[in-house]
Amino acid sequence: DVSKSRNNYGGKKVQPQQQNHSLLMHCIGTIVSPYTKRMGTPRQGALVPSGRGFIQLRIPVECIEGLELYSHAWVLFTFHANTDTPSANGAASNSFNKLNLSKTKIRPPRGNGIKVGMLATRSPHRPNNVGLSLVKIVRVDKKEKRLHLAALDLVNGTPVYDVKPCVPWDIPGHHDKVPLAVPTWVSQDDALQTVEFTTIARESLANQVKDGKLAPLYTTKNGGTEGAIETIREVLAQDPRASNSNGPNKRGSKIIMTCSGSEAEERADSYKFLFC
Repeated sequence: DVSKSRNNYGGKKVQPQQQNHSLLMHCIGTIVSPYTKRMGTPRQGALVPSGRGFIQLRIPVECIEGLELYSHAWVLFTFHANTDTPSANGAASNSFNKLNLSKTKIRPPRGNGIKVGMLATRSPHRPNNVGLSLVKIVRVDKKEKRLHLAALDLVNGTPVYDVKPCVPWDIPGHHDKVPLAVPTWVSQDDALQTVEFTTIARESLANQVKDGKLAPLYTTKNGGTEGAIETIREVLAQDPRASNSNGPNKRGSKIIMTCSGSEAEERADSYKFLFC
């Protein structure tokens, strides 16, 4: 009888473990990325494929030898920029209160007002402050102890706990041919069709790259100006603006890149962006 044997091992009934299985993890590296704040960081790295970054390793570079043979990797990290974690607000020290359960259900930004359980979303606000991100591997810099990445959705300064290569069996449907299923609010395509840069905005950004303000990710030696323009365009196409805004720059309206002081700044449907 399978139903009777599920909770038995060696003739003894196995009781569910109640002890607290806490895990202490040590940081193996830190993310360097162009995303300095949560606002504007891609919700998924694949939506901004031109995004650049790297992991500055704290462990021997030999640990990632051979990783350059893979195209993608999983990065395990912590949402260090969250402001609602127990450690950030001084919650009680018992094990239950160490979990972030202040909100068990949330409204996803793209969910049109629906409310779902936090674990049914990719929200950074989770019971444990841990995230998993799929990134593209660009190269390994052994001299500088850096793992260069693309298509990342990680805030600058993010602590990294582990890196695992992505293999074909990680891809849903690869083995059993069962297609990936997601809710309609996840699969909808609501990206903006047009993101334009004014001449002044382009010139301002080019000057920032020339002056080394976007180094080491975007420089004059690695096509930094055009690379930064493409990254910004991809970020803005996902429209990080608030959907509940009553102003002219509400999520979904047309975006035009301008620079502070330009004539285009007066346009009601423009998205003002200052390079400084």
